[in-house]
Amino acid sequence: MPDINKSLLYIDDNKVMLKMVGRFFEKLGYSVHLAEDGKKGIEVFREVTPDIVLVDLNMPEMDGFGVLDILSSEYPDIPVIVISGDEETADVIRALRLGAWNYYTKPIKDLALIRHAVEEALDKANLRKENKAYQKGLERKLSTIIDNFPGFVYTCDKDHRISYVNPPLTSYLGYDATGSLCHKALFGFNSPCPWCDDILPVRGQFVKQEIQSPQDGRWYRVILSPILDQNGDLWEREVILYDITERKQQILDLEEKEKSLRKENILLRSTLSDRYKLGGIIGKSKPMQEVYETILNAAASDASVIIYGESGTGKELVASAIHENSERKEQSLVYVNCGAIPENLIESEFFGYKKGAFTGANKDKPGYLDSADKGTLFLDEVGEIPLNMQVKLLRAIEGNGFTPIGGTEVKKPDVRIIAATNRDLMEEVKQGRMRQDFLYRIHIIPIHIPALRERKEDIPLLVEHFLVHHETDTVPPVSPSVTKALQQYDWPGNVRELQNTLKRFVTLKKLDFMGGDLPETAEEEVFAGVGSELGRLSLSVLLEVVEKKILLNMLDKYDFNRRATAEALQVDRKTLYRKMKHFGIEGELHK
Repeated sequence: MPDINKSLLYIDDNKVMLKMVGRFFEKLGYSVHLAEDGKKGIEVFREVTPDIVLVDLNMPEMDGFGVLDILSSEYPDIPVIVISGDEETADVIRALRLGAWNYYTKPIKDLALIRHAVEEALDKANLRKENKAYQKGLERKLSTIIDNFPGFVYTCDKDHRISYVNPPLTSYLGYDATGSLCHKALFGFNSPCPWCDDILPVRGQFVKQEIQSPQDGRWYRVILSPILDQNGDLWEREVILYDITERKQQILDLEEKEKSLRKENILLRSTLSDRYKLGGIIGKSKPMQEVYETILNAAASDASVIIYGESGTGKELVASAIHENSERKEQSLVYVNCGAIPENLIESEFFGYKKGAFTGANKDKPGYLDSADKGTLFLDEVGEIPLNMQVKLLRAIEGNGFTPIGGTEVKKPDVRIIAATNRDLMEEVKQGRMRQDFLYRIHIIPIHIPALRERKEDIPLLVEHFLVHHETDTVPPVSPSVTKALQQYDWPGNVRELQNTLKRFVTLKKLDFMGGDLPETAEEEVFAGVGSELGRLSLSVLLEVVEKKILLNMLDKYDFNRRATAEALQVDRKTLYRKMKHFGIEGELHK
């Protein structure tokens, strides 16, 4: 309860209410003052200056709105509570806008409510008073700090005339520059500094600029911010200057070294046009030279990379080349096939878990982010990551960290993200299957790998690369007709399909294509090796042999991407997974 010294003024033309409320608060120990209309209430207020005011709205001479208008403008820190029989919403809103701290409607059935409101308002008023005292003390401290700040601090009005200069700046200039034009006094300019009028009168906005003073040739960091008047217009500019000459010189020296290194780099890159290999990537065509160039640029950066390309184009090889040419090459490159992780396990796979976190968690298990700390995390089939996991992963890679399942420690690994996909991710965003903020976070440096049909001049190089690993006497001759056939084919499965075709070429001693445009040759491929079993095996067994072969062919074509394979076969993913498990080929997903 407030101290006995607290005083209260109640203004109301209802004498019954006036007497009842007055006695109530007198018994509580308040010094109570009463007035029967607004005009008299203002007179009493100015005589006694109470700690709190209760006021009715509808009164003669001067109504409660008039009282509120005067008190809120002249005594904004003294709380005013409205007690009125008027329940009109417009009047309530008007009273609150005029500064009323609270509003109660008559009849008041329980004066304890008013008592609670009065005590609460007095507590808030005391807090405001304490805060103002604290702010004044803080301003004095800030003034002391500014006066002793080793840099230069000054303010100038909208006409660029200095209104305040801190002691270090006065000492530097050798005189009190108050009243002088700032650009003339500090920099010897005949007109305002070029950066000064660029600032807009927006509260909280500021301009940072590095300038070299024509007065002494030294470099200064300028921080300029606006001080606005009550109408939001520019009133003054506050400027902080500090000497950065030594640091600036170091930066200039580094820039010179960078220019020298850039020249060396240009010389090295000039040899790229003759290069046919980068890491495990093969190709001498112009599209591949552009890919090499982007790989080297990406390797020199630590920004996220997104690799776009059809299945079989070599996205994993590109990721490996970036990692091996980066400063992270001594650390791990962690490969994650996002499409192969069941949705109920994806969080524990990325973030790991602690022993006892759930049934079967017999020991701590680090997640992919832990394993890739200081290294690179390669997210293949990134479009397969569920939306809820995208949120958590975005938070982790943006520096906010993650907590392993069952743990309490927040981990913040240093991970470079390289993602890969064969989808149009902007379309995925439009369809609601990918978060836009997640895409923007991984789509910093895009690399588009051309399909093999777009760089057929590289096929002879690829053929030589793949066949050199076989013994000479096992490889049939690659005649001009074989090369022509290889270059005429469209390769829907890209380089991976070419590699598998060459394996069959070595084994069968003939070309055997099995691309997406081969419905008529697919039958031949499927039944290869089955004919000898006809008449010996039942129809159901033979059908299973054929079905397994079709599954393997389609999975190979779509790089074991379950969604793409299921769509091509026109079955749902659960059916596809069940059949893979039945045929014992689900382990292929993790290759």
